[in-house]
Amino acid sequence: MKILIADDDTEYCQTLQELFTRNGWETIVAHTTIDALNQLDRHYNSLDLILLDVEFKGEERTGLDVLVYAQKRYPLIPVVMISGYGTVETAAYATKLGAENFFDKASMTASKLIEMVNSMAIHRHVVEEKDKFKFLADNGIIAQSKAMLEVADAILRVARSNLNILITGETGTGKRLVAEAIHRASPRCKNEFVSVPIPSVNSDALFTSEMFGHKRGSFTGADQDKRGFFHKANNGTLFLDEIGELLPINQTRLLVPIEERRYYPVGSLEEEKVNIRFISATDKDLVAAIKNGTFSSPLYYRLREFEIKIPPLRERREDIKLIAQYTLQSQLKETGAQNPRGFTPSAIEYMESLDWPGNVRQLINTVKQCTVIASGQFITKADIIKVLDQRLDQAEEQATAASRENGSLKQARMSAESEAIKAALKETNGNVTRAAALLGVSRETLYSMMKKSNIDPRQFRT
Repeated sequence: MKILIADDDTEYCQTLQELFTRNGWETIVAHTTIDALNQLDRHYNSLDLILLDVEFKGEERTGLDVLVYAQKRYPLIPVVMISGYGTVETAAYATKLGAENFFDKASMTASKLIEMVNSMAIHRHVVEEKDKFKFLADNGIIAQSKAMLEVADAILRVARSNLNILITGETGTGKRLVAEAIHRASPRCKNEFVSVPIPSVNSDALFTSEMFGHKRGSFTGADQDKRGFFHKANNGTLFLDEIGELLPINQTRLLVPIEERRYYPVGSLEEEKVNIRFISATDKDLVAAIKNGTFSSPLYYRLREFEIKIPPLRERREDIKLIAQYTLQSQLKETGAQNPRGFTPSAIEYMESLDWPGNVRQLINTVKQCTVIASGQFITKADIIKVLDQRLDQAEEQATAASRENGSLKQARMSAESEAIKAALKETNGNVTRAAALLGVSRETLYSMMKKSNIDPRQFRT
């Protein structure tokens, strides 16, 4: 295997050369952007990977220019960006331009670098598309789009490594399913996949005990020893769901345990060491959160050694029909019903025209409700409209009735909105993300609505 290392730091290049050579790689080095472009044009047929610095001192052209050229001329060669002093924003921009990954020189150890580079290049062998879609389906991800084919590629490429993975995407896109698929495809598959819903453990008093465990008598109410999530996930995978909600104080508490895989249970002087693979998920823009000071840059780099972005349903409309049909058949099999047997053409066309703000989760919930209300052999466009408008109709009815009583339409609407939020939170056991999907709004909008109505989602959790 052959790698092109393009960096103006000659000592760093030499260090990388020696490292890769010891691990069986053939290397080519370029210290200027012009040399990098020439080497790329000369060796593109045999290159497995490009390791490319962001900045080249004294040059007008940057590594980003080389990246754009490589993506345009040789899109099948993966590019990993490296930086000694680049910003998170620059690195994130590089991934938007097509870079497979980026890392900070100061925070990436030699072993992690080798692991990441191997995960980029070693799985470039051809796997048939049907096998990739079958892999997704076997893990509960129903798709036939090119966008999801790229997600399958990313999962299969990184699963066998130990890199920490950040999964990003809007609410309802299936981030947890992707995390589970990574675990099942990894060497850790025979050990635990431990899921931690961050909002449920995010209080200052609860977090360390839940994550790291505690010793008996370490605080009031600790009447026995407790093992935390870290202990349970040893030799397996720890999934940190909704990581963007993590309080700053708890972000600090995670830094050393994630970096060094060691921690102290609350009230204990004995250090515990673990072998854990961390997978995190968020629908928030963490780069923006770092910029406004609400998320830790060091924690971001520790959690994001590789990123998988899941596209929203509106960007893969060719999957809508397949998901709807699969959901319908699953629902009929589960209930033993015979009807409805399918969808009318206008129903399919209508579903494919919608933006689905709650993404796959909202589509699945809609189809399930349609199987209950549909009166004929097929689900119609009218059935879908009825289900989607049902919550809005209920809220309007409540608003109208309340307005007759107190004469305040604004107050009535607020009351109806509050009741709809409470019903959604009750249905989802206090899960704000799922409740937002049910209501057809973003999670940020729902948080704003809850604050206005003085609703605490924790009171709906059991």
